[in-house]
Amino acid sequence: MQVNIGLMRRTFLFAFALLAAACSPSRNPFPEGASLYDLRTGESLSSPKAARSPAVYGTCETQFADSPQAYSFVRVKTADYQLEVVTAEGERADSLSALCLKHGAVAGINGSYFNMRNLTPVTYIKDDGFVTGATTLGETFRTNGSVLFTHEGFVIDATRADTTWTGGETWREAMASGPILIDENEVQVYEEGIPQWKGFYAKRHPRSLIGTDSQGYVWLVVVDGRTSGKADGMSIAELTELALQLGLTDALNLDGGGSSTLWTLPAGVINHPCDNGIFDNEGQRIIPNALMLREL
Repeated sequence: MQVNIGLMRRTFLFAFALLAAACSPSRNPFPEGASLYDLRTGESLSSPKAARSPAVYGTCETQFADSPQAYSFVRVKTADYQLEVVTAEGERADSLSALCLKHGAVAGINGSYFNMRNLTPVTYIKDDGFVTGATTLGETFRTNGSVLFTHEGFVIDATRADTTWTGGETWREAMASGPILIDENEVQVYEEGIPQWKGFYAKRHPRSLIGTDSQGYVWLVVVDGRTSGKADGMSIAELTELALQLGLTDALNLDGGGSSTLWTLPAGVINHPCDNGIFDNEGQRIIPNALMLREL
């Protein structure tokens, strides 16, 4: 059999180039058409420069899932930034921007579900060693994941933190939420029959998530919604698809709806919270807990 050595060599080099591009940490991980900025300075970044940066925030308005969508994100290197839980229940509750400024954060996202009447959590929350919330029976249909913190870092884990859960005792901080979207590269599928399927899982809403990727970055992502023609919001399945497109290997859904807010120090609120019914950056909701980033 005659072997074409030149063809084999070119084929090998092409395959190697594709593999190297796929594995390179400098490849563009951001959605096409996104506006990208340096989280430390607010400077506008090109896609190649943003891909090499340890701290980026961005916004994107696009067609996704056959509908108009607007979403915002923060991506930071976990080795350079500390993520933590911040709680402020009841009378101490405030807007995300106010809480982030009070606690010296460089970025923050709304946290988990809460009672809107008394501004107290309805999922398990542990802040700096103190348990401030427990998962109620009414939240067990979607609370099947947690962000769990040690002094060295955090993990996103598919733990069903129900009313009897005691697993948080071994962690310095914890925030239960859900549903889990991706667990160790395994996509979680939710089908009709789950309580509140039509209202929560299948209906499009503003959404918030936290995720991590294989390159050592944590992502905070907020999808806007309830604005016809500009931002339809996403179902849980659509949000999972977005997480996959961003390259996330673990992802957890947080509280959504009017709570969905993403804040950065250089730019303030970068998404369009929907509580004021206007597609602007002003409609923040008062919340009792959040996830925040500080630079190490």
